[in-house]
Amino acid sequence: ERTGVSLDEITSESRQSSLVRILRSLAQPELVTYDFETTTSEVDFRIPCQDGSNPDAQGQQLTVEPSCGEPDQVVTVRGTGYEPFQEGLLQFIPDSEFDVVLPLVRFASDENGRFEATVELPDRPSEVTQVIQSVVARRIGSWGNRQQVWTDTNENGVRDEGILGADGLTVVVESTATEFPAAALLDPTNQVTEFTTTGDAVIAVNGPASGVPADPIGTGSGTVSISSLTVEGSATVVTINGEDGADVSNWRVAVYDGATGEVLATEVLGDQIEFSPRISKQTTLTIDKIIDTVFLAFIATTVGLSVALPLSFIAARNLMRDVSTTVIGLGIGLLAVPVGVVAGSQYVELQRLILGEAIGNALLQAFLLGGGAVAIWALAQLLFTGGERRSTSVQMAILTASVVGMTAGLEGLFGLLQAGGEALREPFGVFGFVPGLFVTIGEVGSVLLPFLVGLGGAFIFVGLGNRATFWLNGHLRNQVRMGLGYAVMALAGATVGALLGALIDWLYQVVNPIATFVIPSVVGALLGLVMADVGRRSGEIRIGLTIYYISRTIFNTLRSIEPLVMVIVFVVWVGFGEFAGSLALALHTAAALAKLYSEQVESISEGPLEAVRATGATRLQTTIYSVVPQIVPPYIAFTMYRWDINVRLSTILGFAGGGGIGFLLQQNVQLGQYRAAAVQMLAIAIVVASLDYGSSRLRERFT
Repeated sequence: ERTGVSLDEITSESRQSSLVRILRSLAQPELVTYDFETTTSEVDFRIPCQDGSNPDAQGQQLTVEPSCGEPDQVVTVRGTGYEPFQEGLLQFIPDSEFDVVLPLVRFASDENGRFEATVELPDRPSEVTQVIQSVVARRIGSWGNRQQVWTDTNENGVRDEGILGADGLTVVVESTATEFPAAALLDPTNQVTEFTTTGDAVIAVNGPASGVPADPIGTGSGTVSISSLTVEGSATVVTINGEDGADVSNWRVAVYDGATGEVLATEVLGDQIEFSPRISKQTTLTIDKIIDTVFLAFIATTVGLSVALPLSFIAARNLMRDVSTTVIGLGIGLLAVPVGVVAGSQYVELQRLILGEAIGNALLQAFLLGGGAVAIWALAQLLFTGGERRSTSVQMAILTASVVGMTAGLEGLFGLLQAGGEALREPFGVFGFVPGLFVTIGEVGSVLLPFLVGLGGAFIFVGLGNRATFWLNGHLRNQVRMGLGYAVMALAGATVGALLGALIDWLYQVVNPIATFVIPSVVGALLGLVMADVGRRSGEIRIGLTIYYISRTIFNTLRSIEPLVMVIVFVVWVGFGEFAGSLALALHTAAALAKLYSEQVESISEGPLEAVRATGATRLQTTIYSVVPQIVPPYIAFTMYRWDINVRLSTILGFAGGGGIGFLLQQNVQLGQYRAAAVQMLAIAIVVASLDYGSSRLRERFT
């Protein structure tokens, strides 16, 4: 009763019938399209029977008994001469001024091509003879004998191949008579390749060429162009020229009034000529969208991995439990983070201001990228080859120069990705999505660069703060250090409180400086003083577990919010499509992978960790040489599994506007096109199985 279980609903014939229909449709995915040739057979029939004689209801293939009847009467229809096991439809064509057809019942012939069906006559009495008709459809062609099927697209009764000859191709566009005709030529993607006129210059005000100015006739330079425009009676005759034998069957021409710029009519250049059978449009669309989905999941996994990998180490309890600092160090560190973020983001704006328009030059972008590579090498030398033996000033100079160089390098990299991707779109043809992916990465990277450099700036300022703390602790007397510690912690607490108050003010629009600035600052300063006093008594402040709990809380919060909810927010921000879906998945992926990674770090063997620490290695070196070698295989397994999850999640995100194959699946389900939906479900299953196989192979290779 509480769950709403109803056995009556389960056993109802209508629901069982619908379930069977859906399951059968899902079991027959619309992978291939066949064209059908329809044949009909008719028999005259009277409703009601007339006084006197009534003719026998017998046609060439159909017989009805009795030969006439009353409305709602049940009669028997027999058929002969059909193909064995052929399916068809019986329908009633009443006496009407409109084209009305009433379906009666479906039938299937036996092995001898015969059938018998009982039907209920419709309530359509008439004094004249009406018709009972059988309609059967036969597949055209087979994969061993494909046949051409012609559709009269332009409805002129003539089969137009849409192939340019030596004299070009002539198209007659009816009901377009005008003193000064103009015409726009549209390629298969509906892009205007030429807009020309026989009169004065005009700009199209509507239609496919809206906003495009017309050129004089005969000045077109494309591979396919309009060579002449003439008016004959009520029609405009358009002549198209180009390479002999070129297929323009999917092109169109739009005729305009050259005086007003208004579109008059649009005509295709050729009829639709296809083969039966052929790969269905649903299959083609599904392949296109499943590629989008895989790349969407790949981008989300890559971004999530990039964020989760470094954060997983600060969310590992065994690495953070012994992290501590002094009172002065904590205060300076808390102040250094916001200052570094602001300084780093402002530096990016300054760099872009200095470079100006030159930042779009490919040569400069390549130079910046080279400088970034050198900066990464210098930073690696500092971190991994005994950089601690250098003086503090030299270390900070190398670190700052490396961050500056990497900032310039990232600017050049993102610029090259955008420029190179745009240049390669056309040469890649149908695979233009590959360079398009790099264009998107470049655009996103350019937007996020101030944030990324801000994090780098925070890292530098924290490092400077640590160096300053070390110097102060070694050169100041105990009483001075104590007083400075209280002052710095009070200032740091007030700063953090003010930032939290600003966030609350932005979220809730309190518009009360006392409530959002003064009170949080005072409370923060008091808490800072309390922490300073605790640190003074114990000699240090153990911040490792605090960072651990904060990071784990953030990860758990983000994981608790489903990507389906996240994508709704991102759709509002960046619009419908794959970009919104990839952002939602990336955020959820970062939180999920950070949790899995950190738990794997917590389960490593402590022996190598203690051995590396005994050599006097820094914390970073200890992590690289004792932790990383133990976690590579599970990290690969977790990453591949998350990619698998993201592919499946991306199908759901399409229901909320996140792009990918999910949008196509949702559309077909809502329209009741279950055979089409089965194509998308099959594609998802194939991709997920392929990813699982690839993951197992990678695990075998690296474990």
